[in-house]
Amino acid sequence: MPRFTTAPVEEVMPARRQRQPSQRAQIQKQYQNALKDAVLDQHEALVIELDPDDKPLTVRSRIKRAATALGLDNIVIRRRRNKIMAYIPPDTES
Repeated sequence: MPRFTTAPVEEVMPARRQRQPSQRAQIQKQYQNALKDAVLDQHEALVIELDPDDKPLTVRSRIKRAATALGLDNIVIRRRRNKIMAYIPPDTES
């Protein structure tokens, strides 16, 4: 026959692990921080140099998503060769 005993809950409960944000969330935060620092804080253009394995459309999409999250509807995103620039035109700055 089984024996029944008691034990404090802290001893038998598994330890809670702190979850890290997903890789997607970390990348989104990185783009948001870079865009905020360059465009909002320093009033300059954000320039991203692409590696050969980077997909320009993916980078452009991430910039657009970060701009939307920051409330920057008037952002301009341009590509020249292996660089993508994001900026707010001078006549629309607030």
